[in-house]
Amino acid sequence: MGFLSSLSTELSTNKGQIVDNFVDKGVFLYQNAYIRKRNDMQIVEPVGKKKIYKFLLIAAAIAIAFLAIGSPLIASAATSDRERMTVVLDAGHGGEDAGVRGVRTGVKESELNLKVVLLLGEYFEAGGFKVIYTRKNDTMLRHPNVKDNKKRADLFRRGDIINAAKPVAVISIHMNKYSSAARRGAQVFFGAKSAEGRRFAEILQQRLNEDVNPSLGGRTYSALTAEKYLLECTPYPAVIAECGFLSNPLDEQCLLDPEFRAELAYAVYQGTLLYLNTSGTSFM
Repeated sequence: MGFLSSLSTELSTNKGQIVDNFVDKGVFLYQNAYIRKRNDMQIVEPVGKKKIYKFLLIAAAIAIAFLAIGSPLIASAATSDRERMTVVLDAGHGGEDAGVRGVRTGVKESELNLKVVLLLGEYFEAGGFKVIYTRKNDTMLRHPNVKDNKKRADLFRRGDIINAAKPVAVISIHMNKYSSAARRGAQVFFGAKSAEGRRFAEILQQRLNEDVNPSLGGRTYSALTAEKYLLECTPYPAVIAECGFLSNPLDEQCLLDPEFRAELAYAVYQGTLLYLNTSGTSFM
């Protein structure tokens, strides 16, 4: 049994109660994030104690939070409510449409979008939600009624997936670019005609300002409107989360770090739960 699993078991035993499955899975995800980082970086030397302690602290914080009494994010009764809910996760771009590229490494936006979405989906699935992905591999989508424009066909197919799912929330993950390399941080966008989209975006932006942007230069943002098809094609609450600027080498470095992506995905998950808790769907 690994350090993090042991920690979760010990907390459960000491509390004398059954811990919501999401606690164990959440801790497991952080352990897996660490394993993935070692694999991505091709690290072969023994793990340093500082790294283990850091992940233990993260796991402890999650486990303690999930055991806290009265928290709207972690009540064990929430699972049955969440099982009736669907979220759609959209990894922007894909296939021939790589999106923007990292200024230092040339990493494709589409690649990072998918990595964040797949991890975000693990959080939602572990929390009891039904998760629909617009894509789970590096591809552009096709639409039977659009033959002459690959980009339009891709977007229309994504819109069809969203509307067929009838979700409680739609989250489209992207990476940003700006003419000035100094611009940093995560921003959230919503459709101008969607009151729920605005509220979702504002709550999520606040969470990113608190939990993510301190690592991306410290700038805080307000949620903004955007004229984007995925925000306007559906009546369901939809946001685009631009998770950092690939035109900035420091943001790029963070986004290439699996540990940072795990923390980013968890912040998006938390922000979504906060929104759902105030939209007439309580997990209390």
